[in-house]
Parts: sequence; C-alpha cells; structure tokens
Amino acid sequence: MGNNPSAILNNGRIRYLDLARGIAVFFMIMQHAMIMHESSGGEGHTIIGNIFIALGTAPAAPVFIFFMGVFLVKSNKSLKENMMRGVKLFLLGYGLNLIRFTIPLVIAGWGKMISPGLFGVISGEPHGIMNYAIYLFFTVDIFQLAGLSLIFFSALKKYGDNKYLIPVLVLGILLLSPYLWGINDSVILFMPLWGKSEIVDFPLFPWCIYFLLGMYLSKYFYTPTMERKVKKGFIIVGGFLALIGCITIGNFPIGDYYRSGFSVHILIISFLFFWLSMCDYIVKKMSRKGFDRFLNIIFFWSSNVTGIYVIQWILFGWSILIIGSNRMPDYAAMVIGLLVVIMSHFIYGKIKHIQLKSLF
Repeated sequence: MGNNPSAILNNGRIRYLDLARGIAVFFMIMQHAMIMHESSGGEGHTIIGNIFIALGTAPAAPVFIFFMGVFLVKSNKSLKENMMRGVKLFLLGYGLNLIRFTIPLVIAGWGKMISPGLFGVISGEPHGIMNYAIYLFFTVDIFQLAGLSLIFFSALKKYGDNKYLIPVLVLGILLLSPYLWGINDSVILFMPLWGKSEIVDFPLFPWCIYFLLGMYLSKYFYTPTMERKVKKGFIIVGGFLALIGCITIGNFPIGDYYRSGFSVHILIISFLFFWLSMCDYIVKKMSRKGFDRFLNIIFFWSSNVTGIYVIQWILFGWSILIIGSNRMPDYAAMVIGLLVVIMSHFIYGKIKHIQLKSLF
C-alpha cells in the first residue's frame, strides 16, 4: 500500500475501506426502497426485491459497525468524548424515528379524522395509525446500535493490542446472546440491548461484535506493512471462518437476520473479510482504468454516511404520504430507490455544513 498511490486517498483514508462503506450506503438505500415500497415489503416474492434485500444485509450494517470500531481506535478522542458521541448517536436514532415515522403517520391519522379520503394511501383506521406512529418511535435501528456500542465498549480501546480479550469477548457474546433475547423486552430500557420485538432491528447483543472486531483489527491499518499483512489474512481467515460456520450451522439457532446465532454471524464475518479483499481489488482496477471520478462519488457517501442515512430515511418516511407504502412492483421500487440515492447525494451536498458526518 505504501508504494501504491491508488490504495490511499489524499487525506490518508484507506480507499478500499471507503469503497466498502460507500457501496454499503447504496445497498442500504436500495434495500429500504424495497422494504418501504415494494409490494411484498422485500419478503421474497420478487427477484429484484430479493437481490436488494440480500445486498442490504451482510455488505451493509456489519460494514458500518465494523468501521466504527476501526476508526474509534485510530481516533485521538478521549473516553468521555467517545461516550458522548455514543449518547448523541443513540438519541439521534430516536429523533430520526420521530421525523421519519411518527410525524408522517400522525399526519396521516389526523388527516383521516378530518376526511376519510385524505391520505387514503395509508391503510388502517385513524386511531390505529396514531397508535402505530407512537409504537414506531421506539424502533431500534443502526443509530441506537452504534451509540450503545460506543457507550459500552469505548473503554476497551486501550486493550486493542491484547491478543485474547476482544476475541474471547466476541465469542462469549455470540454464544450468550440467544439466551438474552426477549428478556424483559417489554421494558423500553432493555429493548435496545436484546429486544425481540419486530421494531428491534439491531439489538446490541449480538450486533456489537462487529464493532469489537473493528477495534481488534484496527491496529493492522496503522502502517502500510501491517495493512498489507491483514489484506493477505482476509482470505485465509475468511475461508477458515466460513468452514467453521458451515460445519456448526446445525448446532446453533439460525433465527433471522436481526437475531442470528453463532454460525450465521461467523459466516457474515467470513463474508466481510472476503468483501474487503474484493473491494481492495475493485478500487485498484477502477483507479487504473480512470474511474476516479466515479470512485469519488462513492467515497463521498462513505465520508458522509450519517447525513445521507438521515436524509434518505426522511425521504422514505414522508414519501408514504404521497405514494403510500408497499404498493409497487419491484422495478418501480428500484427506481424510487435510485431517485432517493440521487436526492440524498445532492441534498447533503447542500447542507453538509451541519457536520452530521462527525457522528458516525
């Protein structure tokens, strides 16, 4: 990497890491388009829907949280600063829920009380919509996960060089998490930790393992020599983990994407390592072919992931007042997703002085 200028951005950022996170932004938005507007809600009834739902899983959320762990160790922020950053992210998650879900649905319910035909694209009775709006305020999404990861585990930054502490902790969390899911999850305090409700998308246990993994591997991105070493190890370790995941898949709960057992997460980690290796190959090839302008767009998404994430969800949330939810074929939902990608890019370009990028 030290001899290859295409491997590093001018500001010192590692290009293939930015490529992976930038692509994750695109996959995430397209997945949300399927969830919000495709007729089956991305439940496996259409080819395009299935593709984007899959691309929005392993190549997306694990990538975001992994990089948070990587950059936590590389940053010079104090423990207090990182924990405060976590608090801000956690609260931002509920603020986003209010803007993207609760307010639009309250407007829809209120509109139906005034006139039954107003906002008829929203199904359900007015009072039911109002109750659902309040219910969705407590959705636990990736901001809550990111915030809690910073709050709970920033203190481990000083132990990043320890060979055993974080791997043992990751293993313990993977094995213990299924026994925690659902314990007192009717209590709002516990929902973000191990909730089993349909509105808990990313409980801290087990999803924090990607944050911890990023912290553990961060030291390998400090110098060109160590960074080259970890890239070689991605393929070897990824293959080994894939083998373990396949062998043990029948011995642990599979669950669903949001609450999966040991073997599934081992396979996701394996995929993450292969994916990072592939992104390294892609970014070098594209640079040599003169696609730097295209790459810079993806790097922009990576550098400004928090702001773009907020904008795209606001666009999706308020879109239901105009075009409804889950009313479209897969190709139409795909077009909406592409439009949201473009709009989020340009809107953030106009308001980036807000500096949301510093949070995530």
